[in-house]
Amino acid sequence: MLVNAKESVLEELFDQYIDQLHMSCLCQRCREDVLALALNAVKPQYVTDRTKLAYIKAELVDKQKNTSMLVTLAEAARIVNENPHCEYRKKGRV
Repeated sequence: MLVNAKESVLEELFDQYIDQLHMSCLCQRCREDVLALALNAVKPQYVTDRTKLAYIKAELVDKQKNTSMLVTLAEAARIVNENPHCEYRKKGRV
């Protein structure tokens, strides 16, 4: 099984820093849009087994790499906030 380790890392960062991202909508579509934009902006890092994700996560102990991922995530959140594609935002419900 091939797994993009960065996907798991970005999902965890999103959940950990959700309040700091100031998302005006937290629906599944907006969440996935943010993660898709962020994943497209970072170099993928594949592993063949989910048990190997720990090695990739250990790299994020490096403050510069962690900060870089957070900046990418924040930029993606800003773009989604400014251009939402979810039905709730389009109808002005959220």
